[in-house]
Amino acid sequence: MDIQLKRLPHQIECLKAITSVFEDVRITSNNPIYQNPIIDLKDDRIIENIDRIWDGKDLDLKPIPKSMRRRVDGEILGIDAKLETGTGKTYIYTRLMYELHKEYGFNKYILLVPSTPIKEGTRNFIEADYSIKHFADCYPSSTLKLNVLNAQKPQRSGRKMFPSSISEFTRGSRLERNKINVILMSDSMLLSKKTMERDDYDQTIFGSYTQPYEALRETRPIVIIDEPHRFKRENKAFKCIEEELKPQCIIRFGATFPEDPETKETDYNNLVYNLGACEAFNETLVKGVAIQTLEDANADDGKIKLMNMSYRPRKCIFRDETTKQNFTMEVGDFLSTINDKFGGISIEAIWQTNDPNIPRGVTLSNGQILQKGDIIYSSVYGTTYQELMLKQAIDNHFKHERENFLRGNKIKTLSLFFIDSIYSYRGEDNDGTLRLKFEEMLEKRIKEEIKDIESSEIHSLRILEYKEYLEASLEDIKKTNGGYFAEDNSTKDEDIQNEVDKILRDKKSLISFKSETGKWNTMRFIFSKWTLREGWDNPNVFQIAKLRSSGSEISKLQEVGRGLRLPVDEYGHRMEEEQFYLTYLVDYSEKSFAEKLVSEINADAKFSNNIRDLIGKVAKDRNVEENKLFGELLMAGFVDMDMNILLEKRDELLEKYPEFNMGLKPDKVIDTSKGKSSKVKIRPERFNEIKELWSKINQKYYLELEEISDKELENAILEILESGVYDKTIIYASERRTEKGKNEVILKEEIAGYHIIDELMPYNEFLIRANKAMGVSIVILHKAIVEYSKKNGLQKDFFNKITLQNLIDEFQEWLETAFLKRFSYRKMGIEPKETALTDINGKVKESIVQGSLGIMKDESAIVPEKFLFDSFIYDSPKERETIARSDIDEVIVFGKIPRRSIQVPLYYGGTTSPDFMYVLKKKDGDYVVNFIVETKDIHKKSSLRDDENMRIESARIFFKAMQEDGLNVSFEKQMKSDDIVTMIKKLVD
Repeated sequence: MDIQLKRLPHQIECLKAITSVFEDVRITSNNPIYQNPIIDLKDDRIIENIDRIWDGKDLDLKPIPKSMRRRVDGEILGIDAKLETGTGKTYIYTRLMYELHKEYGFNKYILLVPSTPIKEGTRNFIEADYSIKHFADCYPSSTLKLNVLNAQKPQRSGRKMFPSSISEFTRGSRLERNKINVILMSDSMLLSKKTMERDDYDQTIFGSYTQPYEALRETRPIVIIDEPHRFKRENKAFKCIEEELKPQCIIRFGATFPEDPETKETDYNNLVYNLGACEAFNETLVKGVAIQTLEDANADDGKIKLMNMSYRPRKCIFRDETTKQNFTMEVGDFLSTINDKFGGISIEAIWQTNDPNIPRGVTLSNGQILQKGDIIYSSVYGTTYQELMLKQAIDNHFKHERENFLRGNKIKTLSLFFIDSIYSYRGEDNDGTLRLKFEEMLEKRIKEEIKDIESSEIHSLRILEYKEYLEASLEDIKKTNGGYFAEDNSTKDEDIQNEVDKILRDKKSLISFKSETGKWNTMRFIFSKWTLREGWDNPNVFQIAKLRSSGSEISKLQEVGRGLRLPVDEYGHRMEEEQFYLTYLVDYSEKSFAEKLVSEINADAKFSNNIRDLIGKVAKDRNVEENKLFGELLMAGFVDMDMNILLEKRDELLEKYPEFNMGLKPDKVIDTSKGKSSKVKIRPERFNEIKELWSKINQKYYLELEEISDKELENAILEILESGVYDKTIIYASERRTEKGKNEVILKEEIAGYHIIDELMPYNEFLIRANKAMGVSIVILHKAIVEYSKKNGLQKDFFNKITLQNLIDEFQEWLETAFLKRFSYRKMGIEPKETALTDINGKVKESIVQGSLGIMKDESAIVPEKFLFDSFIYDSPKERETIARSDIDEVIVFGKIPRRSIQVPLYYGGTTSPDFMYVLKKKDGDYVVNFIVETKDIHKKSSLRDDENMRIESARIFFKAMQEDGLNVSFEKQMKSDDIVTMIKKLVD
């Protein structure tokens, strides 16, 4: 299996933002050939470009919030990109190196990461066959040579050889025009005195450099940093980058950025792209999270709290939360002194820790690190409680696994366990008590699964294949699970090394069902001790079971981040069509995990609990007076007098007024232990009534476009030129002056002048850029321009950037309009194996993920009898109204169409999907009418954007093609003023 990489819109937008920083900046190449081209860092164009990116309008980019617009002065150009975990940072910065090489000739990059797991993950991605093939398709004339700096092995000959990875990287020359040179290293290797500072190697670089720092510095590199919060400016690693490597540019990619120790603000430096957690979840770029808590198994529980700690002397104070008595403890003391329920656990260290995310804490003998204010519970340390956690995790896993295996294209399901004791898993001979207990419980559960299949009436080929997979798991139960711990890096045990290599270095193998020899690959349970908290992830992790509390207030997003990436199927295709969930199992001491995670995500989005900025728009959309709406909210107790949402009523407010949701959508993080289910049941008797319609509209159609002749293209470009695309860039100077107001000093602004900028370009460059952006051959472009110049002549500065952009924009509009009546749909004759509502055997599924239907769920509303689902799910007030009013005599059955299930291909790229499906009958019962509805919560048709109109027109033509193929179906759009009952009666009458 090869993972199939895709060019996702947010990734392309991020690349565009970063590369735009260098646009028209003075970059010279008259320096030594082993160096990068030199950026003129004093060129004012750099700041102008960044300001344009921040504003977003000129470049069609999302603007950067003003609170995040921060610039750090210095001799090194800094560029930041914020991307949430699981959205493809590694892909973006790998592709960025290709893009900057293609556009500006940069070919020397130092890639810095903060840990071994991240380094191995990055190396594996860049060197993977699927990555090499993908980037070869994107950049056919470029190759990337990756050198990895590892610890130097002792040299027997006595000669001190220069590290080969640094030597190969530095010697790379611009004469090799198509080669990109990259060196990958961790921060520990960057700071390694043994490797980097010595200058007594028996060879030199460039004839004079014997120290690695000097050699790397001489290449005038661009440094790319992954996980910037681990490279704080005050830390040794960042200072080393600035002082020893002296790069021209530092580009940082991360979900989290460090805090400036002086200002306490987030340390952004020219942030040009911002994809935060809230947007990533809301746009389904990552899995949702289902929090599951195992309730207190012991009511008579012991609780102790870490109150304080000191460096001199090394002491800490714990409080027994039952008696409220304080205990002063030292290294070596046992917690059973406080409460005998904590038997066997002692204090191993006070103050300094081995965890880079927790610099100060109390380390216990089981490896857990506590910070001031942390509470630990005795029953969490009991064997019984841990066994309950294991059993629940195994139950969760097989629920996910069976569903994912029985899909049209199988998905291999992985579960990740975080534990606090390495010995409990490894033991003396890779046979720790935790591992043995897990394997015993797993073996029992697999046998139950096999027995269940054998007793079932359904014996399809797929279910029999699953049985074979389970039987292969029983043949060698040890191969089903493996561990990775930091201590494993120094082990000589071959079995452990095989486990580590599979988990850390071979993602492709881990998510494949079979080995290259055709044998079942049954490893799907991974154990670790927080070592994989950052840098390692796997798209097919569907569960993280946190068997013991981490004991620290680290980022909840970091904790779930190992499993947020969207899954891939058995052929390596990324699954984007539906809402997937990561089950996160925690003990009851973390019962508030879901609320904290939501708060963290909303804080990342600068979420506001005040509705003042939204109430006017919501009132207008609902056609009520603003004061009246405010009064309703106030009387219901949803807000206070200052329009702040009362947090305890927030969920209820958003159920009735979803328009006020400014943060995370409510179906993205759910707490299943509180009864909030992510599943909505499908009513089988209702499905039988809509089954035929569902089967028909799921048939595959392809988009057929009429060809546009070269002459038509030439004429179109000529018309666009004649409409007037020539323009110049004008920069205005504004002046703000203070003036006296009535009771205050006010600022008045006026235009103080303007400047016309010549952004000329050679004719051949104008043609090449137009060709790339428009997809029209240079020959046709040239003919149209020549014809235009014969009739009108050309201004001497006609070929400039503004003229080019105007030509591109006008042509895109023409193209979209030209194809509006020149496309059609043709049936492919392929019956879908599996759909959003049916399994691979065509049998209706028991349930569907709520997020696939809608973000809102009204628990108080009566679900209409003829509704396909057992819950009242909707996305907007108009959809809610439509569902409530559709239970009339003319309706046999109706239902929401799951997101992205009926994907109508659009002629200008992408797809669209309608909202509702109905099966209707005439009053006399004469015949059945199938009805498809696209709902728009907008008052007037004129308010629809051009893109929305084109989507609706595409859907209309799509369903018309189905009519021609024999399906009695009607398609209509429903605006806010359109009543669904009126629409239905008009159709059946």
